[in-house]
Amino acid sequence: MYVPKIVKAIPGKVDAINEKVARATLPFVQTKIGKVFLGFVLVGPLTFIPTLHMAWTAENIDSLRTLTWPLMILVNMSASLAVVHNGDWRMRIIMVVWVLMMTAVFAATIVR
Repeated sequence: MYVPKIVKAIPGKVDAINEKVARATLPFVQTKIGKVFLGFVLVGPLTFIPTLHMAWTAENIDSLRTLTWPLMILVNMSASLAVVHNGDWRMRIIMVVWVLMMTAVFAATIVR
């Protein structure tokens, strides 16, 4: 299968950019404030609680009956596998929580 050179170059470019960002932000992430900032990722799924609550309690959830939820489950499972191999504890745990949140919304669209 033919893959254009530009597509083949994407992983290297992404890695190079991330290495630069990592070097530039290393002093910050080593501080107490930086560590707290990195911890904000743990709050992410909490922002999804209103949607989850609506999926299970709203009178009409027809707008949630889309392919978004099963596809997001697959996407988040894929991301979870990636961070299992190449991530830190924060991202590993948060990806599990995101998969559970998406699964709960999808389950609501089936059950209700």
